[in-house]
Amino acid sequence: MIDITKLKTFIAVADLGSFSKASEILYITQPAVTQQIKALEKIVGAKLFQRQGGKIVLTNEGRRIYEIARSLLSDYENLMEEMAKIKKDFKDTLFVGVSTTLSGYKLPELIAEFHSQMPGISIRVFVENSQQIEENLLSGVLNVGVIERPPSDRFHAIQWFSDEIIYFTHPEHPFAREGEIHPERLYEADIIFREVSSGTRRIVKEELEKLGIIFEKLNIKVEINCGMSILSMVRGGYGTSFLSKGLLERDLQEGNVVHVKIKGFSAKRWYYIIYPENAKLSFLAGRFIRFLLSKSEKEITV
Repeated sequence: MIDITKLKTFIAVADLGSFSKASEILYITQPAVTQQIKALEKIVGAKLFQRQGGKIVLTNEGRRIYEIARSLLSDYENLMEEMAKIKKDFKDTLFVGVSTTLSGYKLPELIAEFHSQMPGISIRVFVENSQQIEENLLSGVLNVGVIERPPSDRFHAIQWFSDEIIYFTHPEHPFAREGEIHPERLYEADIIFREVSSGTRRIVKEELEKLGIIFEKLNIKVEINCGMSILSMVRGGYGTSFLSKGLLERDLQEGNVVHVKIKGFSAKRWYYIIYPENAKLSFLAGRFIRFLLSKSEKEITV
């Protein structure tokens, strides 16, 4: 007898190409993942995975089972949703990808509020950059994502709210006393930046290049894939950086960091709620999106 749990584990391993990543997503141990896959292989009577170039890939038999398993799992989830709507006692898990910037403000409080409205559900939040969120949505690991740049055309995207990226430093830095600088002065500064694939970095790079700044000539001393880590370093007295104003709001008010204006620089952006263009939006994901939109000025029906 094949149960739904084994099918979910099988699909997770196939989508992620990794037993360890599947264990993280499913919140079970790696040995448990291995055991479930072996049990499924015993039922099927064939190997479902094989190693290829250091990766875990489906065998020919595995690919045949995968297509049917995904269809069965989709039907099962639809059935559970309809039953829950009738009973008004919905229990399911929502997998959300949140951009690194938003994990530091706004989203955590809203996720907690949403859960209070639906206490029977589980929410698993994965903090990643925008590119990784897109990849995990396409693989089926995530139900919905919130990212800090327009996605590719493979996604349905809803503008959620706008924000501003600002340049800042610690109170003792010479720029803090000046308050405003010409763009060329950036060449003098030690700068901490988000990683190359970051939406924040991409927007800042585009805006600085409009002002004639050669991005590659900036003194980028440290790269970190976490805005809160960057804030902590600058707050501690090291360097300068660019981050979301919303993420810095409290520290700006308390004087821990200082906003330094750059003549002609303006980096405003929208955050987007996204999900794959051709995917069926689950009941829970749709409800979560409507909840987020109720917290913005945009009136959009999902």
